[in-house]
Amino acid sequence: MSYPPIILFDFDGVVITQKSLEYTALYYLRKTFYNWQNTENMRLIDFARLFEESDSKNRLVAYSRINKVYKPLIPSIWRRNLFFIKFRRMYPKYEKYEILKPNLENILIQLKKNSILLGIVSNTSKERLDSFRQKLNLDKYFSVYVSRDDSPKRKPSPYPIITALKNIKKDFNYSINKDNVYYIGDLPADIECAKNAKIKSIALLSGHGTREGLKNSNPTFLLQNIKNIIEIEEFKKYLLD
Repeated sequence: MSYPPIILFDFDGVVITQKSLEYTALYYLRKTFYNWQNTENMRLIDFARLFEESDSKNRLVAYSRINKVYKPLIPSIWRRNLFFIKFRRMYPKYEKYEILKPNLENILIQLKKNSILLGIVSNTSKERLDSFRQKLNLDKYFSVYVSRDDSPKRKPSPYPIITALKNIKKDFNYSINKDNVYYIGDLPADIECAKNAKIKSIALLSGHGTREGLKNSNPTFLLQNIKNIIEIEEFKKYLLD
């Protein structure tokens, strides 16, 4: 039996904007109190993503990770710890303003209408993903969700994608053909994750990755924007009705 494609999406920067993290990053980078170093070539989202990927429900683990990744940026250990506490308290207050990425909703509606199974695979926490799932009514479009709490390892390990495919096979009785599975991401780690899972990758330049970094990751497809997905031959018959 032949099935329509399965398309899995990264979350931050692909499904939703990340203005809350960027705003918080800008706010603290302006604070000379932290004696910032080595930030000249960092974008706001690079700075913020370091925080997001280092954070953990376990505060001791989070402290350890934050101290390690921010050591080259904030020399003082007690200032790093203070930064962690303040940043962690501030950015969630602004997440209520996050929305779907531009041009995405129309694409999702068209894909869903044509029975293409959609999912989200992210390194974000289950609690945060579930919050946005409810707030943005994501169940209208997506049928499977995998957070960092649902997989033994995070991207770029293949486990998050493998977990999603196992859930799809179980819940929808799909026979998984990896040549018919795509992962859309905006960072080289997303592309590496797809490669490790032996599925096709779509790199979006409209997210938070750099053109050079994404191009060098050698994705199956490199798109300027999600609306350019119609350029992919396999999707044309679904999106050009």
